[in-house]
Amino acid sequence: MEKLKNITFLIVILTFTHQLSAQSFGSMTNADAGKCFRIRFDYEKKCKLEEVDCKTLHVAHGKKTKEELLKRDQARAKMRKYQEKLKTLGYDVDIVGFIDDKTMTAHNKYLRKKKKAERKKRRSEKRKR
Repeated sequence: MEKLKNITFLIVILTFTHQLSAQSFGSMTNADAGKCFRIRFDYEKKCKLEEVDCKTLHVAHGKKTKEELLKRDQARAKMRKYQEKLKTLGYDVDIVGFIDDKTMTAHNKYLRKKKKAERKKRRSEKRKR
C-alpha cells in the first residue's frame, strides 16, 4: 500500500512539473485575445513589444523575394553574432539567430549594465576636473 502511495505521488509530481515546463514564461503576461504583438528590437535600446494589426502580420509570412530572404538571413547572422557576444559576456543566451525571451532579457540587462558603467565613468571624470 505504501509503495502504491509513493508511485501515485511521483506521478502527480512529474505531471505537475511537466505542465509547468510546458507553459510559456515569456514577456507577454497579459495579452488579450485577438491582439497581435511584435518585438521591437534595437541594438541600442530596450526590447519592447508593440501591438500590430493581426491581418498584416499574417500577410507578412507569405512568399518572399530573394532580396527579402537575403535581408532576413543577414539580420539573423547579425543577431547570432550579438547573441555570441552576450554569451561571452556571461549572459544566459541561446544562439539561435532570432530574438527569444532569453535574448530579450540578456539584452536589457546588458544595456542597463552598460548605462551604469557610462554613468560611473562620467562621474569619475567630473571628479578629476
